[in-house]
Amino acid sequence: MAKKNDNDTVDIGRRSAMLAVGGLGVFGVLATRLYYLQVVEAENYKALSDQNRFNFNIVMPERGRIVDRYGEPIATNKQDFRLVIVPERVKNFDQTLNRISKILPIDQTTRKRIKTDIRKNPKFVPVLVDEHLDWSVFSALSMKLPDIPGAIPLAGQGRDYPHIGIFSHILGYVGKPNEEALENEPDALLRQPSFRMGKTGVEQSMDKVLRGTAGRQKVEVNALGRTVREWDDGKIEAKRGDDVWLTIDTEMQAFTAEQFGEESGGAVIIDVMTGELRTLLSMPTFDNNLWVSGLTSAEMKRLNSDPKRPQYNKVIGGGYPPASTFKMAVMLAALEHKIVKPTDKVFCTGKTRLGNRTFHCWKRRGHGLMDMHDALQNSCDTYFYEIIQRLGMDKVRPIAEALGLGQTFDIGIGGQISGVVPDAEWKSRKLGQAWRMGDSLNAAIGQGFVLATPLQLAVMTARLANVNQAVMPKLIVDGKSNDFAELGINPDHIRFVQEAMYSVCERPGGTAYRYNGLGIAGVKLAGKTGTGQVRGISKEERLSGVLKNQKLPWKLRDHSVFVGFAPYENPRFASAVIVEHGGSGAKLAANITRAILGKALTKDGVLPRDQIRN
Repeated sequence: MAKKNDNDTVDIGRRSAMLAVGGLGVFGVLATRLYYLQVVEAENYKALSDQNRFNFNIVMPERGRIVDRYGEPIATNKQDFRLVIVPERVKNFDQTLNRISKILPIDQTTRKRIKTDIRKNPKFVPVLVDEHLDWSVFSALSMKLPDIPGAIPLAGQGRDYPHIGIFSHILGYVGKPNEEALENEPDALLRQPSFRMGKTGVEQSMDKVLRGTAGRQKVEVNALGRTVREWDDGKIEAKRGDDVWLTIDTEMQAFTAEQFGEESGGAVIIDVMTGELRTLLSMPTFDNNLWVSGLTSAEMKRLNSDPKRPQYNKVIGGGYPPASTFKMAVMLAALEHKIVKPTDKVFCTGKTRLGNRTFHCWKRRGHGLMDMHDALQNSCDTYFYEIIQRLGMDKVRPIAEALGLGQTFDIGIGGQISGVVPDAEWKSRKLGQAWRMGDSLNAAIGQGFVLATPLQLAVMTARLANVNQAVMPKLIVDGKSNDFAELGINPDHIRFVQEAMYSVCERPGGTAYRYNGLGIAGVKLAGKTGTGQVRGISKEERLSGVLKNQKLPWKLRDHSVFVGFAPYENPRFASAVIVEHGGSGAKLAANITRAILGKALTKDGVLPRDQIRN
C-alpha cells in the first residue's frame, strides 16, 4: 500500500477547516436570521398574524327616534335582517353569488348592482346583497356560512313608521346616501351597507342629530372568515342617535286625517301664543315605510298617477288662491292707511264695471248697502273691488307680508314655497308686464296672482288672534323661548277685524253662520270662509246660470277654504283648512275646522270634554 504524503494530509486538514468555517458561517447567518425574525421582527409578524386572525367591524349606532309632544314614537326602529359580503374575503364573486342564490334568489339587476358597489368601494367595505330578509332565509344563510366565504348575515335595525301615513310629509323617509353625500362626508359610517340617512322631512333636516356615532368591535375569525369570538380590547361602543321631539299631537293629527276622509288638501292647527304646530297635515298621505322596504315600480306608478298627488306636501308646498280669507289683509291696509272709515258704505248690485270688463260679486243679485264690517261678514266682493281702487295693491302687500303671507318659515322641513302677494313691482319683475287695475280687483278678493299655503294662512290667523305679536310657527322642540317681534299693526284695527270674523261664524247673515260655530256651548268661533276659483266663467255661462260644483269634473271645482280661531274671547288655537276642489268655503273646510278646533280645545284641557256636541 502506498504511503500518504504530507501534502495530502495538509489538503485534507485545510478542507476540513474550510468546511467547519463555512458551516459556522451558515449557522451564524441562520441564527442571525432566526434572531431577526423571532426577536427583532416578532411584533411585526405578530401584527400580520393578528390581521389574518382578527378583524375590526364597524358597529352601527341605533338611529334616534322622532316623537310627538307627549313622547309618542312616530319614527322608530325595528329588527331587520340583511346579508352583506366583504370583497377582500371573496376569491370568486360569481361562485359566491351562485351559492347565495340557492337560498336567496339574486336577479341579474341585483348582481350588476353588487358588482358595481364592489368596484366603487374599498375592498374591506361590506357590500349589501339584500335586506329585510325573512327569518327563515336569514337562518338558512347562517347555517351555510362555511360554504360561502365572505358572506355575513347581520341582524340590525331598520326604520319604522308606526302611524302609517299621517306623518309622512312631516317625517319624510330614510335611504342610502347618494354620491354627493359620500363625497361631502368622510365618515365611514355612510359607507356601511346598512346605513340609511334622512332624505326628506325631519329625517333629513335632523339627520346628524338622529344618526348617532359608529362604534368598533374586534372579532376573531377562522380561515373561512367566520367570526368565532368577540374581543373587548379596542372595543368602542356605538353611540345611539338623539331623539327629536316635535310639537305635533298624534291624536290630533289622526283625528284631522279622519275628518278629511277621501278629500285632498291641507290643515294646520297652531297655538296662537307659542306658535307650536299641533297639526300639520297634507292629504292624501302615503306610507313612508314603502321607501324603507323598497318601493316597487308598480307602487311608484300608482303614487305618481294619483290625481290627488299623495307625495306632494300641500300644507307647505301647495300654492292656492286664498280667496276671501285675503280680505282681512285688504281691510287692515285700508284701516292703516285711513283710505276708508269702517262706517263708509258701498252699494253692491252684484257686479262692478271697470272699462269694458265686469267683475262679479259671488251673490248674483248683490248685497245692497255694505259697510266694512258687513262686507266681511257677508263676504261682499263688490265692497273690496271699490276700496282696492282707492287703496292700491302696493299698500296691501306690506300688511299681507306682516301677517305671514308671501313668507317661508324655519320649521325644520324643506319644500316650502313663499306663495305670492303681487303688486306692480312683482308683476314687472316676474312677468315683465305692467300692473293693471283689473289685477288689483282680482287680488282684492284673493284671486288672480295671489297664492298662499295652508301654513301661511294659519300663521296669518294666529297673528290676527294674538293681536300684538308676529307669531312664528314651530315644529321641532328646541328648548328656546318664544320671543316674537311686534306685529306692527294698530291693535284696534286688528280687533275690528276679529269682531267681523266673529260675525262671519256667530251672527245671522255670516257666511259660516249656518254651521253653528264650534258646536260647543258657550265657546265662540271667529273665522272667514273662502271659495278659491280655479276656472274662468264665461259670459254665456253667467247668462245661462253658473254650473254648480257638483256638476263639474273634480279638477274644475272650486277649492274650499276656511280660517278661524277660538275661543273668540281668549284665543288659544288658530286653524287653516284647504280642501282641494271641495266647493264652497262654508262647507267642507268650515266643517273640518269646526271639528278639529273643538277637539284641540277639549283635548288640551281648555274645555271640559262633556261640552263637545256632535
